[in-house]
Amino acid sequence: MGLPRNCECLHYNVLAPNRGNRMPSLLRRATRPCALLAAIASATLIAALLPAAEQPNIVLLISDDHDNEHFGFMGSRIAHTPNVDLLARSGTLFTRAHLPMSRCHPTLASFLSGRWPHQTGVYHNFGTKRLDPANSLPSLLRDAGYATYVEGKYWEGDPRAMGFTHGKGETADTFVRDGQADLFAFIDEVGGRNPMFIWWAPKLPHRPHNPSEDYLSLIDRSEIPVPPWIAEDRREAFLEKEHVSLAMEAWMDDGIGKLRGKLREKGLYENTLFVFLTDNGWCNGLVSKGSPFEKGVRTPILFSWPTEIEAGQRFDYLTSTLDVYPTILDYADVPVPASAEGNSLRPIIEGRRSKNRERLFGAIYPAFVTEGDERPERDIFALYGRDDRWKYILYLQDIVASRNQDYFRIQSIETDYPTRQMGAEDLYDLHADPRERSNLAERPEHAHRMAAMREAVFEWWRRTGGKPIDALDGND
Repeated sequence: MGLPRNCECLHYNVLAPNRGNRMPSLLRRATRPCALLAAIASATLIAALLPAAEQPNIVLLISDDHDNEHFGFMGSRIAHTPNVDLLARSGTLFTRAHLPMSRCHPTLASFLSGRWPHQTGVYHNFGTKRLDPANSLPSLLRDAGYATYVEGKYWEGDPRAMGFTHGKGETADTFVRDGQADLFAFIDEVGGRNPMFIWWAPKLPHRPHNPSEDYLSLIDRSEIPVPPWIAEDRREAFLEKEHVSLAMEAWMDDGIGKLRGKLREKGLYENTLFVFLTDNGWCNGLVSKGSPFEKGVRTPILFSWPTEIEAGQRFDYLTSTLDVYPTILDYADVPVPASAEGNSLRPIIEGRRSKNRERLFGAIYPAFVTEGDERPERDIFALYGRDDRWKYILYLQDIVASRNQDYFRIQSIETDYPTRQMGAEDLYDLHADPRERSNLAERPEHAHRMAAMREAVFEWWRRTGGKPIDALDGND
């Protein structure tokens, strides 16, 4: 039976490969009822003629102790990050994302589970608490046919129990620093035969800060900007540490470049989804790692898939790194468990949704807690929330320098340590003061705003399963 003559003509190559596990977008192109009928018929024909869609390889690139502005794609004129910059240009970038905690262990556990640290119980850096492997990202991908590989920073016990089919998971101190031979052997063995998921997490640019002269020479020390608040007697120390940090970041980026080259050599690059983010912040001259400040909890997130994700997109929407877990599963065509706390970003990337979160929240904990008696509601030392403009912080313990190295481990490199008393509050106008240096909490005109943000923080804590906080005597 023929179509009516006034039907809109739909041109589509029926035999074109259906990349990325999604039906060609015929239905979106049909604007009249007859065109809709043609779209349905054509889609049915495509489904009959084509084999099952090819799942993308997925590479989760995790940088460690990285300043969220030390990237060319974030506007730095001095950072040497050509490989990550290329991924950002060729894909979609989310510039304002928050980690669930400003330390590596709880953050890495959240990447694996898609859940908050107070939900998983993994909320501090040291101790024996292990993540429950139920609904772990590698397990779900493994069950969907992926070969799953782990290398670098991984602290959750036996990687096979967590769902990794390959990799040792015990190479944090050597991976990339000494090369990527084992990973490349895995790619040689599996690439092209099974879709691959690669957990790529070197201890870079993390300490030890020992870059070679090759990486140091990539950074022109004379061009490094010195913030105006750095005291004169700290300038040289700041410049030295900033130079080394930038060189370490260049080392990390070079490792990504070598991996990109390997995937190209094997003909796998075009069907690989790259996801990049950091596991916690780091900064010279501002309070960062281990704190609730933006330099500790903020990271960019980028998604690059050469054949499927539009290049050059940049979104400043408030985003959580918990959104990465469901986004990866979405692209792998794997159902997202109800336990996931995040939202898939794929609808935003594909232009089907134009907003994400109105607020971001977080809970911050010390590096050390009582081993064998982990209770987030006792150990939490700060709660915070932010919207597009305002950032609110409530302190639940005394933050004092004398307890820093053996308990808090808050990084305050070439800047003053952020002492606070229990019950203290901060309020920052991030539009006017993105460095969070002017606390407006004492100004009476902001009392209503602070009360509303305080209640929103408590509501988030309760809604996500947080127990009554010891410091508040259960009256939060």
